[in-house]
Amino acid sequence: MTSQRGVCPFAKVVPALRSNTGGPLAPGAVRLFVVHVAQGSSQSGIDSWFKNPRAKVSAHFSISRLGVLHQHVNVETIAWAQQDYNNVSISIEHLGYSGQRLTRLQLRKSLKLLAWLHQQFPHVPVHRTGNPNGHGVIGHGELGVAGGDHPDCPG
Repeated sequence: MTSQRGVCPFAKVVPALRSNTGGPLAPGAVRLFVVHVAQGSSQSGIDSWFKNPRAKVSAHFSISRLGVLHQHVNVETIAWAQQDYNNVSISIEHLGYSGQRLTRLQLRKSLKLLAWLHQQFPHVPVHRTGNPNGHGVIGHGELGVAGGDHPDCPG
């Protein structure tokens, strides 16, 4: 893949339906990398869901149980993954179910992706913040009601 602004060079681009995304992210607005679990095990299923006009959701990235990385939304665009935090976050879905551990391959790909994201957004540290008002990596459930009220995500 040729290098394109806002596109991860080691991800397969599987774009979400444009109507399932927002407008451009404001320069310097990103302060959170939000970790999710997709509640499913099929990469093609999540790809299809983000292309479904009824879904009205998307995420920047998804990582399969085998460590396959798909990019659904350019990191310069708002993905609809965590409600009130969409305009300050990059979202990373992991295929699986709440309470299920990530595979070694998912963890490796997540770390590689977080390192790349930190290069794109150097002001966002790659450490767990636990604080939705902070800067860093946070679980979707830690965003509370304002983040969509998913307390078991990622599990």
